[in-house]
Amino acid sequence: MMRDAKSAVVTGASGMIGAATVRRLRDMGCSVLAVDISEPVSNYVGVTHFTADVGDPAQVESVAATARQIFGHVDALVHIAGGAGPARAPSLEATDLSVWQQVMTMNVTSGFLLCRALVPQMRTAKFGRVVLLSSILAHGEKGPATTVAARLPYAAAKAALLGLTAQLAKDCAADGVTVNAVAPGLILGAPGTRIRDRFDALPETERARMLAAIPAGRAGSADEIAAIITFLLSGPAGYINGATIAADGAAS
Repeated sequence: MMRDAKSAVVTGASGMIGAATVRRLRDMGCSVLAVDISEPVSNYVGVTHFTADVGDPAQVESVAATARQIFGHVDALVHIAGGAGPARAPSLEATDLSVWQQVMTMNVTSGFLLCRALVPQMRTAKFGRVVLLSSILAHGEKGPATTVAARLPYAAAKAALLGLTAQLAKDCAADGVTVNAVAPGLILGAPGTRIRDRFDALPETERARMLAAIPAGRAGSADEIAAIITFLLSGPAGYINGATIAADGAAS
């Protein structure tokens, strides 16, 4: 079915990529349920905010029920929530089981729960779009840990999302549902944002090394990632399914 998604659940909506995605979806006429564990920093017409921890099964069910109440049918899921958590774990030896479990829950379990709650209705309707946010760290990263607090569990979690994407796409393709992943490289927001502050706190030589490793010679922006996500929810993207789209300035 060649049409744009008209309703979407976006998680991690208060972060820099999430907020940029919500703005772009609103501008293309898509109604949005913007979900985040934090309170929203801004409000837009056509956007409903909902506070929830998407790693909690009961709260995910509340997200799904609210979306169905608002939209009737949910056309799209954009799962951006995740991250590496606050605990610093730069090596295998320094990674506690609790940190591993937290990062897996934040990224993978949450994605599974959201898909389980929302995708069956998409399959019944013979239309749906799912985008999961992975990372180029799914393939590992050489050198010392930099802006990612718990790099090993984060890399494993983002790799697991690629497997979820590939299999779910094959399971749902015949029902008109596409499932794709976006794998950003280094994305820097404005000063005061979490990743930007971690990047700025690094020694100048380390910052220069990170940027030099990107053939494009620069970090990406949240709006560049949001543009890819928005396209994947559009009608012309209907034949893209099971794909992982790297957005990393040719770093991978």
